[in-house]
Amino acid sequence: MAAKSALALRLPSVSLNIVSDFDAAIDAFLLSRHLKNASPQTVDWYRRRLRSFADFCRQRNETPKTFSRLTVLAYLQLRLQTNTPQTVNGDLRAIKAFSRWLVSEGVRGDNPTHNLEKLKEPMHYPRTLSDEQIAALVNEIAKHTDTFVGLRDLAFVCLLLDTGVRVSEAVDLTLLDLDLAQGFVKVFGKGRRERLVPLGESTRVVLHRYLLKRASIRHAGDWLFVSTLGTKWTRFQARRQLAYWAKKAGIEGVRVSPHSLRFTFVRKWLQSGGDSLILQRLLGHASPVMTAYYARLFASDLKDAHKRHSPVDSLAPTLKLPRQRLR
Repeated sequence: MAAKSALALRLPSVSLNIVSDFDAAIDAFLLSRHLKNASPQTVDWYRRRLRSFADFCRQRNETPKTFSRLTVLAYLQLRLQTNTPQTVNGDLRAIKAFSRWLVSEGVRGDNPTHNLEKLKEPMHYPRTLSDEQIAALVNEIAKHTDTFVGLRDLAFVCLLLDTGVRVSEAVDLTLLDLDLAQGFVKVFGKGRRERLVPLGESTRVVLHRYLLKRASIRHAGDWLFVSTLGTKWTRFQARRQLAYWAKKAGIEGVRVSPHSLRFTFVRKWLQSGGDSLILQRLLGHASPVMTAYYARLFASDLKDAHKRHSPVDSLAPTLKLPRQRLR
């Protein structure tokens, strides 16, 4: 079926449209992403960026077949006036993927984005929760585990802190994805790539108690995290609940969100000496680039951990080493 759909994109009538019509070209490109198992969020990400770029091209009387390298550069320069380098690099990634697809479909013989380098991005230190803030958040929610909402939210927070899964991955979990007996959760990440993520004993206990309470919710279906009405819990609802609990816990100086909990997991993992290759697999990254980035971000935390656990320093009293301190 997928092969037939892909073949349909190459029919002459469709090809003529995508040569001159940005809307048709973008729709066909988005279909190709869907056939490659891109998530709805990823497809929408491409749609928003490419439609903005298409509007710019139309103002310059450009088509999918004719837009030039100078047009791409002019668009990126315009976007940079009101957006961060990270956002503009996202625009560039979308246009590059679109351009490669146009070449593969025979719409263009050249790729106007070939060898275009992304902008240098400033390294932002992600705000994470301290151990005290983690305890304050978890303990505040734990006061309300006699209710379904309190127990669900506690299970959600423990899952994110214990595994580092993305919020989209967490709310998409089903009951069948959870294996408490073996201590694993099956997660479907970007591109529907499947991975097994282990669960800590404490998180398993909380999830077990949540499942018992969840059984009282009528028409809950198969989703792991549901509302009191039995409907699938959304990312918006999850973010709103985290903000609510953070305010009740009196947490200040950091925005408590699913993303900050993911970064907190990363920091704690690296700080405790966790292996970076295993971290890459747990987080669902296809390459080690992001884990190397995290390691640079949390270098000061790693330095503090090394200071406490340095093998040479711990043996220093028995070693015949110079004792002069460095200034």
